[in-house]
Parts: sequence; C-alpha cells; structure tokens
Amino acid sequence: MLSPRLALFLALSSSLVACSGDKSDTGGDDGATDDGTADGTDGTADGADGADGADGTDGADGTDGVDGTDGSDGSTGGTGRVRLAHFGVFPGDTDTDVAIFVNGAASGVEFAFKQATPFVELPSGTYQIDIVPVGKGIEDSVFTIPAFEIVADTDISAFARGYVAPPSAGDNTFGVGAFVENRSGIPAGSVRVNVIHAAPLGALDPVDVWLVDGSCAPTGDAPLLNDFAFDAVAANLDLPSTEINVGFDVGGDATVDACFQIPATIVDEIVNVYAVNDSAGDVSLVAVFPDGATAEISPVR
Repeated sequence: MLSPRLALFLALSSSLVACSGDKSDTGGDDGATDDGTADGTDGTADGADGADGADGTDGADGTDGVDGTDGSDGSTGGTGRVRLAHFGVFPGDTDTDVAIFVNGAASGVEFAFKQATPFVELPSGTYQIDIVPVGKGIEDSVFTIPAFEIVADTDISAFARGYVAPPSAGDNTFGVGAFVENRSGIPAGSVRVNVIHAAPLGALDPVDVWLVDGSCAPTGDAPLLNDFAFDAVAANLDLPSTEINVGFDVGGDATVDACFQIPATIVDEIVNVYAVNDSAGDVSLVAVFPDGATAEISPVR
C-alpha cells in the first residue's frame, strides 16, 4: 500500500510523459534514461529465477521489482524522485486544500495553494491519481490523472496550475504540468534557475520576461524570455547567485508592467521560480528551493 507521503508526490507527477519532453530544454540529460532493464529490474523476471538480491525481496516472491509486495503497480525497478507545487486557482482563494486519491482510494494527504514539497524517492512504475477537494469523495474529483509512468533515476518537478473555474473565456483551466530537473554541470558559484509560467490569467499569456536594473528598467537588447506562454518552462538558466531583478512586459513593447527583485540565493543548486496569480488576478513569483521551502515575491511596482 502506498504511504500518504508517497501518494502526494505521485499525484501531480503524471504529466511527465506529456509535459517534460516539450517544456524543458535539457532537463532530462541527467536522468532521462530508465535504467531498469540494465539493473535486472522487473519483478516478474526477479521472481522467475529468484536471483535478484538487490532489494532483498524480489527473488523470494517474484511480485514487484521495487518493493517486493505489490505487482499491480507495474513497477519496472529502480526509483525516481518527484516533488510538487500547488498553484491551482480556486474561486475566491478559499477551500484551496486538495486531497490526493491513489487508485480510487483516499491517501489522507492534503496540500494547499502556493505550497511545495521536498523530493521523495518513488518506485518506478505506473499509477492512477485523482485530485479531490478536502472533505469530498472520489466522485468530486476536480482532476483525474490517467495512468502515468515514473522513470528511474529522474528528478521531476510537477505542478498544479490554472483556474478550477476560469473567470473569463481567455483564462487558462486547471491541469498539471511537469518537467525534469537537470543538476549536472552547474557552474561553480552559480544558481540554476528554472522559470515556469503557471499564472493562468489570460492577460499574461504570453508575456516577455526581461532582466532589469535596480530601477526596473530593461537591460540588454532583447528579453530574457520572449513570448513566454502559460505552462511553458524555461530550464537551465545558469545565473550568478546574486540579486536578480526581472520584469514582466505584457504588451511586448519593452515596457515593464510588473517588476520583481529576487534576493541572493543558494549556489550550485536549482531554484524553481513560478509566475503565479490568485483569484483576484494579483501576480507574484514563488521560488521553490531544493528542500521544498518556498518564498513568495510580490512586485515592487
């Protein structure tokens, strides 16, 4: 039986197959290859010859290549790592906590708006997940995630985004995105920033993202990110680990409409920076650090 903590991470990682390939430019370099076959991975194979002592259980019961207890999860051996963030916008920003259901059963896990989690290791395999408002049953699922695959030796960040009830036709609806994190080759003294457009407000789709100076004036001859669309991920931006000032240009006229000052942060690691908005349309950035801690950054103007 999946633990509640495990179920939480599984819940929002289902978009790996659909999202990670086309939303992250190089994120799969460090772990996109499933090493299950090379390791002698499959519970069926293990049980057949009883020879796999890697996990201490497979050869004995032949049931599962990861936990030796349940062959129904389609495990193929090895583990991946998954963490998640919740930026789904609920009406009035009330009752934003969601419960995670795994294979139709409540896991007991709840998760709130603008929260994130640290990584957890997950058995590779396939799962079925539902996201349900806290206190409701499976019949009240707001998002059903089809069967999906967790790949061994891969770091995945998954995130809920979009309006549960879009206020206008041009706004983006609720769903799940995911991308693969790549920790290889971060220059010494730098921070690797992944920028994710998770703000569903139609007026922000797309937006130009500029590096700006201390007075919020654009620097350079072109935006850092041009026509940055909702659900897009700009991965592997290696930047000096100092204060970073960025501006959003909504009209594409090199005029900064919202300016943010991201303080000096960690080095030799990854920070994910999500552009988000609440139900009132107020925009902010949420930085997610390696341990799952978050910092919300409001615009300075």
